[in-house]
This record gives sequence, C-alpha cells and structure tokens, in this order.
Amino acid sequence: MACARLALVGLLLALSCAAARPPPSAGGAAACDDRPPPTYTCAQQKGWGKCGEAFMAPFCARTCGRCGDSAGNGTSAIASPAPAATIASSNASATAPPPAATATATASASTTQLDGVSGNVAEYGKVLGMSWQFMYAQRSGRLSEAPSNPIPWRSDDHLDDPVVGGFFDAGDHLKLNFPLATSLTLLAWGALEFPAAYAATGQTQAALENLRWGADYLMACHPSDNTYIAQIGEPGADHAYWGRPEEQRGPRPAYTWDASKPASDAAGAAASALASASLLFQSDDPAFAADCLDHARRLFTFASTHEGKYSASQPGPTYVYPSTQFEDDLAFAAAWLYRATGEEPYLAAARKYLQRAQYQRNYFVSWDSVFVPADILLSSLGVGPSPGVDHAWQIAAFLETWQQGHNGIKFSPQGLALAPLGGWGNLRHSANAAFMMVLHAKSTNASEAAACLAWARRQVDYMLGLAGSDRSFVVGYGGNPPTHAHHRAASCPPTPAPCTYDTAFNSPAPNPHVLTGALVGGPPGPSDSYQDVRSNYQTNEVAVDYNAGFIGALAGLVQLLAPASSRGAASA
Repeated sequence: MACARLALVGLLLALSCAAARPPPSAGGAAACDDRPPPTYTCAQQKGWGKCGEAFMAPFCARTCGRCGDSAGNGTSAIASPAPAATIASSNASATAPPPAATATATASASTTQLDGVSGNVAEYGKVLGMSWQFMYAQRSGRLSEAPSNPIPWRSDDHLDDPVVGGFFDAGDHLKLNFPLATSLTLLAWGALEFPAAYAATGQTQAALENLRWGADYLMACHPSDNTYIAQIGEPGADHAYWGRPEEQRGPRPAYTWDASKPASDAAGAAASALASASLLFQSDDPAFAADCLDHARRLFTFASTHEGKYSASQPGPTYVYPSTQFEDDLAFAAAWLYRATGEEPYLAAARKYLQRAQYQRNYFVSWDSVFVPADILLSSLGVGPSPGVDHAWQIAAFLETWQQGHNGIKFSPQGLALAPLGGWGNLRHSANAAFMMVLHAKSTNASEAAACLAWARRQVDYMLGLAGSDRSFVVGYGGNPPTHAHHRAASCPPTPAPCTYDTAFNSPAPNPHVLTGALVGGPPGPSDSYQDVRSNYQTNEVAVDYNAGFIGALAGLVQLLAPASSRGAASA
C-alpha cells in the first residue's frame, strides 16, 4: 500500500555507428544515411542534441549534413524528413502496434548485440528489459487497446475513473500524479541520454510505449489551463481493498487543483514530464510532441502563477505523498522547458527558483526532491553560475555526500548507501543517486566520471546480488529474488479463485504471478538484513518511483561501460 511516505528532507560506439550500412552508390560516392542502427533517426538525434556526442560522430559524418557536420557538431539543418524507422512504427499510433515480425527481429538483433559483452554489463542490459516489464504491469485503463500488453494476468481496469489510464503508484491501485510525473521525467531522461543502451537491449519500443501511455494520461488530467487532476482514488478506501484491479468496483474520486488550490509541485512535475516527452517524440510523432510541449508550457504557467504546495492545498487525500516544497519542481520544469525550447525566460525562471531555495535544498533525489536533477540538467546544457546558483558546486556537494558519506549518508556493512530518510525504500534512494552519477559521468572529466561509474556500479551490483549483497532485490532476477512483494495484482491467484486479504495477503505462499523487474524497497538499515514478507510494505513494497531512477542507472551503465567491458576491463 502507498502508506505515508517520509517527505524527503569501443563496444557501444560500434553498436551505434558500425552496423551494416548501405554500400556506396554505383558512382562511388558514399550513400547518405539517415539513421544509425538500429532505430534512431537523424532527426531524433538532432532534436535530442546528440550529434555533438562522441558515439554519434561516425554516423553524423555519413548524413551529408542533415544531422551535423563531419565532427558531429549538429550545425546543419535537416534538408528533408527522415525516413520511417522501426522506432517510428511503434509511435505512429497509440492503437496500431508494429508488426510482430518487426518487433521480433528488433529484439533478436539487440540480444545479439550484447552477447559479446562480458561481466556484469550484460546483466545490467538484461535487467533493463525486465524493469520495463514492471512498468507494463503497473498500467491502468484500456489495456486491450494498447499497442501491446505483455502481462497476461493484467487486463482492462477502472474504466469508470474520471480519467482513464495512467499507472498505479505502487502495490495498490491509487493513481498519484506527483510521484508519477517525476518518475516519467527520469525515465524519459534516461531514454534521451542513453539511446545506444536502449538500442543494444531492444528496449526502445517498451520505453516509448510506456512513456506515451504516461504522457497521454497527464495531458488528459489537464483539461484546462488552470485545472489539473493530480490524484485519483482515496487512500483509505483503496487500501481497504485487497484484490485484482480489474475487479475493483465503485466510483473513485478525482482530486482537482486550480487557481484557488495551488499545486506548484504537482503541476510543475507534470510540466517536466511532458517537456521531456516532447523531446523524445518530436521526430517520429511531431504532433504528439507538440501536444506534450503545449501542455508543459501551460502547466508551468499555472504552477508558477499560483504558487503553493499541492498537499497544503488539499491535505486530506495527499497524505501518502506530502510535499516539502515546490521551488525544486518549478526549477526542474523550467530547465526542461529551456532544453525543449531554448527560450531564455525558462532559463531565467529555473535560476530564480534555485536561488530562492538555495538555503532549503538537500542532496537526496526523489519525487519530493529534484534540486540535484535540475543542477545536472542545466549543467549538461552548458549553463554556468548565476547569483545564488552554482551548479558545479552543488553537483560536487552531491557527489561528496553520496560517495564519502556526508549529510547523513551511511553505508551498510555490505556497502549499500543509506539515506537518512527513515528506512523506507532505501534501494530507491540509492538507485536515484546512481542515475544522477551516470548522467554526470557523461559530461565531466575522466577521473570524476570513473568515480561516479564505480559508485553507481557498486550500488546496482548490490541490488542485483552481483557483488556486496548475497541476494537479488529485483523480482524474477538472480539469486534468491523476492517472491512475496507487497503488490495486490501479483499476489492474486488466477481467476476465478478469490483474492482477498484472507486468501492472498495473508497467504504464506509466494505471489502466484511473478512481478518481473520490480525493485523492492530493500533493507531498512543500518544492517543488510531483509525479510521477504508481503506484509512489510516498508521494505517489500514496489513502486513506479522505485524503478524510475533504477532503470536510468542501468541504461547509463550499459552505454558508458560496455566499451570497457568489451576489452575485459569491466568483467566481474
């Protein structure tokens, strides 16, 4: 159940650029290619700002100026629309899935691409795919109309909700947009920054399907400029029910925020999610991307014009995710809008909110704390310091906090970094920090990047039971994985058997359905002790926000470590 959360105080270059390309034309001139293998179009890479990155340089040199110059600087305009690609076919319509043969071929090819990768990096790629299966399992709404539904024990649910769709937050059936929106932003960010990892593991389609599902829902929750539905379901009533989501009946309330009930944090988080989604979809589905960006702009205007915490405006239903402050969410949203539009007023807004909160911030990353993500995003865009705002200093303090154990960070005997946040979902906090580390590793010097990647690896290896811990904390993966995750749908036996507190929650048997890829909360600390008990929601619940940073960390490690792994340097 979503009980009260504590308010938080070489190889890949080859994978991206060196697969089989069309031969030179008969006249001897090199053919102009519009996409690196296997799925990313020139237009996507230009729109995402990737042509300046090293792994794209060989591809950009072959695009005849449509993506960038021969050095991959991305300075040339696209002369013509990029041709359809596999990735585009999965995006063209929310109701028209790509042909099964295409999906199978893509998956097969991507699996082969990681076959030669040694050590733990290949395991990161495997778990990356499994983790997206958990996202599919958390979807709500008309699953029968989705492009794909790979979870056979999930089907249509809550079709009478005021807004149909979205994702269940955790092991219950609440739809809580504040944590969801931040989770979607982290997921989109990972897909934008580490496309080679997604291509190599065959997870591009899964990422896009789930991110479209989430973006569609957030836009539907924004029916007018100053109206935003940030929560569906009353926690008490929802937690009184233990059963299948498909069988939960009765009306569910939709809680709405407007000019008289500000929601700067929740609406700001939605603006971040939709702005990042607009970048992800702008090449393959420009109309959808434009809708995302339009909603992101208007949500930010609403959030910044009518300031206030959503949980202060409506404290009753929001106790499960109370907000500490909203300046971080507005700064993060403005930073994403600046990346998506290049418009200076958004940069000024991001700086303003970071300056306002300069004495109130912390170095933990979660749905309730996105100061560090805002700094890392702005720094990656080349934004320098401004009065009261020094991104480099703040990032350095974040690294020191987690790597050296400052500001309350402790380490368990086996090496898990433990945030001083009450022991709830400790793996989530470490995974989020690991994601920030791999993001920062892309743009810093070699020595600091190595330290960031080494720290992230230690934490992820602990979660997977590859090093440090003696078990996996990911359902369905590795040695001695959790089998009693606190999750209603997974705990229910196949129909028509009843599913209740008596028959499922209290059952000593493992969950009948394997909730593949779900990261559990993990050891509460300070020791590494953990019990795989369904009733312990503090350590054994799962949640969308638990997996969001975890997925990004996995993708970053795959993309950034695979070249070293191919030389044997990253072998376990």
